Amino acid sequence: MKNRHGHEYCYVKYDDNLYRFNMDEEHMKYMRLGGKDGQEGIDYRDLGMFDPSGGPYVAVGGKIYWDEIHEATEQEPLIVKRILYFEEEGLFVEVE
Repeated sequence: MKNRHGHEYCYVKYDDNLYRFNMDEEHMKYMRLGGKDGQEGIDYRDLGMFDPSGGPYVAVGGKIYWDEIHEATEQEPLIVKRILYFEEEGLFVEVE
């Protein structure tokens, strides 16, 4: 899948209901990370959203579609339940 700047990205299944967001590191260096409403500061293990330059904008409660998932077959959209960021491993999205 390509974002609006033409950069490739996808989600790769990591575990049951857990997907790693995959995009070239160079294109993620201007990414925005945001906490949840009412949260004091930003908890990187429980983010409210992330938005790499050119998208996609991903927020808790938003959807991930089958064509964004590496090697997925057509299925219903997945709902983002939780977003986790680990400096070494990257961004992970837990879905319902």
